[in-house]
This record gives sequence, structure tokens and C-alpha cells, in this order.
Amino acid sequence: IGLCRTEHMFFEEDRIAAFREMICSDTVEEREAALDKIQSIDLVVTDSKVFDKVAQILDESGRNIDLTSFSIVFARQKGDIGVFLEGAAYLDSLKDGDRVLIAESCTHTTSHEDIGTVLIPNLISKKTGKDLYFEFSQGKLDETDLSRFALMIQCGGCMMTRNNMMNRIGLAGQSGIPITNYGVVLAYLKGVFDRAIY
Repeated sequence: IGLCRTEHMFFEEDRIAAFREMICSDTVEEREAALDKIQSIDLVVTDSKVFDKVAQILDESGRNIDLTSFSIVFARQKGDIGVFLEGAAYLDSLKDGDRVLIAESCTHTTSHEDIGTVLIPNLISKKTGKDLYFEFSQGKLDETDLSRFALMIQCGGCMMTRNNMMNRIGLAGQSGIPITNYGVVLAYLKGVFDRAIY
């Protein structure tokens, strides 16, 4: 599932075949057999949406393989991972009636499974048990009054430059609100926050 993108990081013929076997496996035994063919894997980079599932697969393998997500890699490369980690910790401080801004950098068609408009709000509501208000922004934030939000959750920023991301972080800081990103939030919400590599 989330490992589909990961296989492209391992283009050596023996590795890519084993990764494809693991991705397409139907049983734990098939996954373990495929993993056994790859002895030198130190890190798996997955899609944040399936953090928990991939962590379980790696844990079941009995091997000590580090885990991160594409969104966290982008957070480190393009943003300020320390700020994002602090922002995720603020989830525990949300109160009934707080507003949470979920900010997408680009515009795209959403679906019933959309990570920003569906998955993250549902997981936050379930985890916190609070009556929260979610607002969504696509594209620029120039005209958005950020001071009315308790937390801003930024997308992974795959289409952003570092300068764009740092500007977003700066806008949040000037407004006095914590900011985090999708990957960090999903690691927290899916119970792999301490296991993930930042």
C-alpha cells in the first residue's frame, strides 16, 4: 500500500523484485519471505496515510528497520522539523470550540478519502474527543487571518519550495499559532510518533 512508492528507492534488480513481492503479498509469511531477501534495508519511507500498517509489517518482521514518511522527509528538507514536532504536540492542548486550519499548498480535486479534508480531521476528532472546527485552505494564505486558529496543519509541501514553506511557518509564527505538517500529525495520530525518524 504505502510501500508502492518506496520500491523506487531500491532499483537494484534483486531489491526491487523483493519489494514488489512484499507489496503484493497476501500473508505475513509471504511478506517475511520477501523481507528476508532484502538484508540491507535500514529505512522505509512510506505514505503517511498507512504509517500504522507499515509499522506493523516492519515490527512483525522482527527486524530493526527505521520508518519515516514522504511528508516528514519534505518537512525536514523544506521546512523546520523542530517547529512541526512542537506543533503536533499541541494536539493534546486543543479545547472544545478551537479552530484548526488545514492548509494545502496546491489545489487538487478532493475525494471521500482525502487526507486533508477527511482523514486528518476525523482522526483528530477521534483522538481528542473535542468539538473542533476545521477550515481548509488551498493555495495562498495571504488573506487568511491566522490568529483565529488554535493550530495550523500544513500539507507535505511536495509542490512547494523551501522558501514557500518557510514563509508559511513564518506566517504562523507571526500570528502566534503552532504549525505542523501532515506526516508529523499522522505519525502522532496513528501511534508511531516515537517510532518514526524525523
